[in-house]
Amino acid sequence: MNGPPELGLEVLGVEAGTAAATPVLSLRVGLRRMDGGLVQCVLLTTTVTIKPARLSWARVGATVPTFRGGTELTLTLPCRTGVRAAAERHLHALGDGGVQLDLAFDGTVFYPGEDGAPRDGQVPRTGQAPWRHETTVLLPAETWRDLMAVPGLRDRRSEPSPRHELPPRREPSLGHEALREEEPTA
Repeated sequence: MNGPPELGLEVLGVEAGTAAATPVLSLRVGLRRMDGGLVQCVLLTTTVTIKPARLSWARVGATVPTFRGGTELTLTLPCRTGVRAAAERHLHALGDGGVQLDLAFDGTVFYPGEDGAPRDGQVPRTGQAPWRHETTVLLPAETWRDLMAVPGLRDRRSEPSPRHELPPRREPSLGHEALREEEPTA
């Protein structure tokens, strides 16, 4: 085998993430080694763009642990204010349809030597993923609305931070208390 193994990739689903402090979308992704062999690690980078607006959404990374044949992973896409506004405009215009997201994947693959067996102390081979995989996935309007309806998932940057609030206003002090002479004690 010359160079890193050939990998295949497919998006299995888009779901509203509910376990985060801010709104996120979860992309379920299937990754497989085409010849069914061992992959020691993949450092995967995904660039996500909202297709109709050509608006860059996010560039997220994931470390995929050792697998043989294939595996599944979840990529988490943060829903920041600008992205939320752009997606909302497109979803509103489409009604019950959805928004197309362009996904571009690349990364680094760590794999065993020629015999295919990892050994203690053996340094894995490494190389750029030999694919330029791009795909389009539909973000359903219903999934987006479900995400925005989750209680407590508001963008905290739009709320004032307690550390930036002014202290409570006090009555002005003229300092008379400090200037008052103490009465002599007997």
